[in-house]
Amino acid sequence: DAPPNVPQFWRNTNMARTVDLSSYVVRESTAVASQNVHTEPVGEYYFPIPGGLAENLAYIEVKEKKTDKLFDVEKVDLKIIFIVRTAYTHAVTPYPFEIAQTGRQNLIYRGNIYGNSAYYTEKQKTNVKFPTVNIIGYTQKPGFVSRNTNIITYGSFSDQEPGVFDELLVHYEFQQAILTVKGLRRDLEISHWGGNLAVEEHFNLTHDGAKLKGQFSRLEYQQTQFIHHETTMARDFLVNLPAHASDVYYRDEIGNVSTSRLRNERDTTVLEFRPRYPLFGGWNYTWYYGYNVPLGDFLRLHKSGRYILNIPFVNPLHNAAFDHVQVRIILPEGASNVKVETPFPISRETHGVHKTYFDSKGRYLIVLDKFNVVEEHSKNFQVSYEYDSLELLRKPLVATTFFLCGFLFNMVFSRMEFSIGKKEK
Repeated sequence: DAPPNVPQFWRNTNMARTVDLSSYVVRESTAVASQNVHTEPVGEYYFPIPGGLAENLAYIEVKEKKTDKLFDVEKVDLKIIFIVRTAYTHAVTPYPFEIAQTGRQNLIYRGNIYGNSAYYTEKQKTNVKFPTVNIIGYTQKPGFVSRNTNIITYGSFSDQEPGVFDELLVHYEFQQAILTVKGLRRDLEISHWGGNLAVEEHFNLTHDGAKLKGQFSRLEYQQTQFIHHETTMARDFLVNLPAHASDVYYRDEIGNVSTSRLRNERDTTVLEFRPRYPLFGGWNYTWYYGYNVPLGDFLRLHKSGRYILNIPFVNPLHNAAFDHVQVRIILPEGASNVKVETPFPISRETHGVHKTYFDSKGRYLIVLDKFNVVEEHSKNFQVSYEYDSLELLRKPLVATTFFLCGFLFNMVFSRMEFSIGKKEK
């Protein structure tokens, strides 16, 4: 798509773009050397996203090349070199959509041969990186395309106008599971009384890869000798938990009948589990797991008197994209003046009340919803709040009052007379 009418205050002297198709999430890295050709300092640089991929954009960041510093907008006088990194979900499609039992899965990607730019570009090239050397077909550009094992290079091209477009179509083998987490609910419950953070995560997963011709059921799979290229299956899952995770449990939709194993490494605890059946294209799997960690690993008391929770937004599942992630933060009862800060935009933020046992007025609940989530969103976010230490007495007082009332009620009840008629002497 042609870019909007933006002031031509910049002139790209060079642009090097890499499209990485080695995983299900399509990642692009564009290095741009751009010069300010305006007579005054400029504080904005426009980077267009192709219209066909705009709704699939999951992540974007811009870094200054020399310092590796992230920035939003900086005024520059002469020339700046920066790198734009983007990630797209659902940007590749299985083709053919159905394969035989012994078939191999292939994908199609459609994009732009040229770099996406809202400015005149003097020189640029595009590299497309594949997960394998088995490339079935790709767009030809006589005199401007070359191949080196699993990388195809288009360009270099000179003197490109803003918004120039020429369709890039590649067809390649992809022998990995294509995993999409349709929904993830992540509950983080803080307990000052117990000194721990309780985490529970609920997954609803789909294998979006090529389906098998004559699709069969799980029962049929279990009852037959089935031969298939196993790399397209989703069979084993690994989840990295915090180093001090304890009381770890794992359940699937009908109970803990799958195989799971926990191992401790230097900086992490790894939960490895295998579902009751492998996942083929079009199959679903639902599970949840939970664990406890010391509260001090993620919560600190600032000198201002505010508590600050600092924790990753999501624990990534290897090679998986997330359509929807919901993070629920349950603060201790009595928390107030709550603020949330995230390193990226959130789709929706809501505040409410969550009630559990022996709560008098309920706990402060924050719900963060985000769509199109990828591994790059595993960055830490912060929740800060005020909490009076006297609030620690609230739950014991409520519990004591509850048991005292129960005891008094039982005393009164045991002394009451419910018989009919006069009592014989």
